[in-house]
Amino acid sequence: MAEKIVIWPAYLAAGKTKSEGRIVSLRYAVKAPKVEEIEKVARALNLEPEVENEKAYPRTHWERSGRVLVAKRGRKGAIVKELAKGIKEMRERSGTRR
Repeated sequence: MAEKIVIWPAYLAAGKTKSEGRIVSLRYAVKAPKVEEIEKVARALNLEPEVENEKAYPRTHWERSGRVLVAKRGRKGAIVKELAKGIKEMRERSGTRR
């Protein structure tokens, strides 16, 4: 079984600061990323996503944002950036600019 890494929506969130958990630069960050979007893009990138909806990001443990486990293929930062870019493209295609 491939090693999995955890992707929290906070990693991609434009509304968060680096100290609040955002990993990607603001250039790639997305507004209010949803686990469903992360899962969809991860599936398109063949990262074998597994969604865990009931999980809460440790820094905001009162919010059950959910998380996505993906196959570790390369560096975590690079994977998160690809997911963020994928969500942006997906939103642009479907015309949902939040």
